[in-house]
Amino acid sequence: MKHVKTSWISKAGNKVEMPWGHEISWTSMSPGTNGKTIFMSAGNRSSLKFNRLKNESLLLLSGEAIAEFGNELYTTDPILNPLKVQKMFPGSVLNVQSGCPYRISAITDCDLIEIGDSGKSEAVRIDDDYGRDIENKEAGEEK
Repeated sequence: MKHVKTSWISKAGNKVEMPWGHEISWTSMSPGTNGKTIFMSAGNRSSLKFNRLKNESLLLLSGEAIAEFGNELYTTDPILNPLKVQKMFPGSVLNVQSGCPYRISAITDCDLIEIGDSGKSEAVRIDDDYGRDIENKEAGEEK
């Protein structure tokens, strides 16, 4: 018997407070994909981090932000592989492949949507303004 496709409404996850604002996760019906709505308060920024396995795209819906981003070689040789810095405006999308570092800094209050591979986060913090654990990028150990 043929499986009948359908449509439905589901509920987003709970609001999670972060040092820079908050986020609400939601699951997509597409296999392997999930999303988040993210609010960042003006003057705050995310960790400088990379995801070991997860690819993601971040769409700036409102506000102005600065994106710092680089290639996967940044963690082993930041001198030869420096981060790029670019201003983001509503409609800008930062596409980040696994292993590539990035950070978002909110110039004004910002609303973003993040779409990424589900179940594959394994985020590695390189730098953090809020005292959260960071990983020693050379030894692969947490500080």
